[in-house]
This record gives sequence, structure tokens and C-alpha cells, in this order.
Amino acid sequence: MGLVRKAVPSGPSAPAGSLAEALAAVPEPRRPYGWRPEYPPLPLVGLLQVTVAAMLCGARGQSAVAQWARERLEDCPAALVALGLPPGRRPSVATLHRVYRALDVAAFERALGAWLARAGVEPVEAVAVDGKALRGIHGDAVPGVHLVAAYAHGAGEVLAQVAAPGKGRELAAAKALLADLPLAGQVVTGDALLTQRAVCEQVVAAEGDYLLPVDANQPTLRAEVEEAFPPLAGGRAERARR
Repeated sequence: MGLVRKAVPSGPSAPAGSLAEALAAVPEPRRPYGWRPEYPPLPLVGLLQVTVAAMLCGARGQSAVAQWARERLEDCPAALVALGLPPGRRPSVATLHRVYRALDVAAFERALGAWLARAGVEPVEAVAVDGKALRGIHGDAVPGVHLVAAYAHGAGEVLAQVAAPGKGRELAAAKALLADLPLAGQVVTGDALLTQRAVCEQVVAAEGDYLLPVDANQPTLRAEVEEAFPPLAGGRAERARR
């Protein structure tokens, strides 16, 4: 007789518009064969909310998240209950490791970013799109990664990020990133790499606006801009004479 995997119990119902409601869309990666009825697995939404809260308090790894939860269980156990964990329970490092390793990271980032955009970003706020490189560790064992992120200026929040094939190849990742963002009423900013017709059309089609620079990598477009705005060209000529 084969063993049958069991579904992990879900946590309490989430209020409408809450972070818990948004995180409920993240697929449950665990399929255990069973557990003691008096000690069921911790709800995924609770684990993810604890992770978010711990990181906002400065935790930067699974050990730090577990330590943050342990300290809250000691000094303010109601805080963990409010985040969706059963009374008296906290996640261990091993539990966080198993969940993080199997988690659909893209789904988690989409859910969190969409909630941040709805709850913490003003309707007319500017969103900066830019690339960054994260260094690897242990040589080639854990290679570095290039990311393109969307950052809300006023809220100080990263709304979403997408991995790019490598440095200098962020354009495709930027397009994928913009496709997942609610851009209506937003102003998208970025560097000259994003000053492309396809990117601008994508932003406008999503009812957003853009403010992008024109650099020397597009001499024809730059010349047209200077011709359309004579004071800009005149100012440069005046500085050149000085």
C-alpha cells in the first residue's frame, strides 16, 4: 500500500485587501506524507508574512528570519498569531529552508509586488526601472545574477524584479517586468537603455507615462530632440563657446 501525500492546512481567512489575501495566491510547495494531528505544518501564508515582517526589520537570511520569529514568540507571541501562525508556534531554520527551496519565487514576488502597488504606492507616483548585479559566492558554486527591478520613488519599495540573461542584456527583462506592473497613472523612469520605441509604446498602452533620457547611443534621436527643443541645443553651444 503506497503512501498518500496530504495537503497542508491553510491558515485563517484573510481580510480583503490584506497582505495575507495577496499571499494566498502563492502555490503551496509542500506535499508531506502526513503529520501528527496536534502538530500540523505551519500555514504557508503565515510563514511568508513572518518572512516579510522579519526582512522589514532587517533580517537578511533564513537563520535571521528564524531568530526574529523566536524572539517574537518570547516577547510578543500575539504578533506571530497576527501574522498567521498558530499560537505558540514559530518556524525553524529547517522549515524555512524547505519552504524557500521549493517556493515559486516568481509567484511570491508578483503577489507581494501587486499588494505593495495597491497599498503603498500613490496613483501618480514615479516608478524607476533599473538593473543591478548581485555577486555570487564560492566561485562558480553560487553564481551572481543580474536583476532588473521596479522601484517606487516615494514609497521606497521594490515592486517587482526579473532576472536578466546578463549585464547589458536587461532590455528583455525590463519589458517582462513592465508587463507585470499596474502602470495606469504611473510615470516610468529609467536610463537611456530603456529609451526604445517598444518600451515607450508598452508603457503608454498600459495607460502610463514615461520620462526617459536620450544619450549618445542614439545620435539620430538625440539630434531630433535638440532640434525640437532649441534652448537645449543653444545652451550646449553657449557652454561650448565658454
